[in-house]
Amino acid sequence: MVSKVMIVTCPNCTTRLQLDKGKVPSRPFSVRCPKCQQLINAQPPAQQSQRDALAAVGDLPASSRSQQGAGPAFAAPLSEGDDAAEPQTLLHATSAGDEVLRLLASLLRREAVEAADVKGPARRALDCRRVLVCVGSAYGEDVKRVLADAGHDLFVADDTTQAMERMRDTHVDVLVLDPEFDMPRRGAAFISHEMGAMRMPERRRVVFVQLTDKVRTCDAHAAFLAGANLFVNTAEVEELPRALEKNIRDLNELYRDFNKALSLTEL
Repeated sequence: MVSKVMIVTCPNCTTRLQLDKGKVPSRPFSVRCPKCQQLINAQPPAQQSQRDALAAVGDLPASSRSQQGAGPAFAAPLSEGDDAAEPQTLLHATSAGDEVLRLLASLLRREAVEAADVKGPARRALDCRRVLVCVGSAYGEDVKRVLADAGHDLFVADDTTQAMERMRDTHVDVLVLDPEFDMPRRGAAFISHEMGAMRMPERRRVVFVQLTDKVRTCDAHAAFLAGANLFVNTAEVEELPRALEKNIRDLNELYRDFNKALSLTEL
């Protein structure tokens, strides 16, 4: 009785693969070893029989014959041409993908729980935001005036203690900080450190604006290095409301999908 099974031996680990002759293509094909993942190039049965016959009379070296191995035989699917089969891997890939999705969903749920406490009450109007002003330089009055004219709800801190109490007791949408604020207590450095120490769900809900006379307004690179969202040059304080609104629009666009996933309102 003629066997309907073709045996292919892996040259790397000597694992024997059982292939259904009815499914074997009529031209050279490739199959991947399920044990060591080695790619095996095989010949169809007719060509293989001719090669074995030639080897028997010495026209081909013995190494060209089908290799014999003691390993167990495995049934493997076939793939013609250069595309090798990947037996038993689809199920594993699907399981790994499901695990990644479960971990991502768990992370999003945890972020949502952490962010639930920092949403804060709704603003009175779309453009009215709670702004904590920590300015000790001569530009303080100008900062307060332009922000008040823009319709924001201002709280002006006299010192570091007041600023920290406000940040901890009431949700703040925007923090405007001047390097000269409460200089005897190094207020600017202390508040900058507190902003950097915030939990990320809280930090994302506060727009941190720093006044400076050394950097141009809206210099994103300098703001990033300083851990701030926006730099405003003290010579352009009048531009503060417009620069602030543009920065907030950019942040809302950046976090649009993230906020939607966590059911968070825009800044």
